[in-house]
Amino acid sequence: MENIEKILALISACLGIIITATGFLIPLVKNAKAKRTLEILNMISNEVKGFIVEAEQFVNYSGTEKKQYVITRVNQLAIENKWKFDEDVVSEKIEEMISISKSVNQREKDKRISLQTTTENNGVPTIKL
Repeated sequence: MENIEKILALISACLGIIITATGFLIPLVKNAKAKRTLEILNMISNEVKGFIVEAEQFVNYSGTEKKQYVITRVNQLAIENKWKFDEDVVSEKIEEMISISKSVNQREKDKRISLQTTTENNGVPTIKL
């Protein structure tokens, strides 16, 4: 009987250590995975910038063709590095970067004057710049 009690005490102590160690390891693994995902996303983001600049050199192609070129290059990068590739996420990131670029690099001839119509003067439509 003494041996059984010793074995049970040993098993319960080991089980406690295993549960405690697991409690510490799970957050560490999750944090490492999240960190790796962020690193990959940052690398892809930096590469997308370069691919967009590269695509802008193609003067005889439409915006859609340039965007498809960038998506294809990112897909190739993902395959080479064995990363998961989500075309929708990449497409959204490209659109976001293009939007920022357009707002920052807006040319004078592309700026539009916003017109507002009001009916302040006795119901007569008036245009305000």
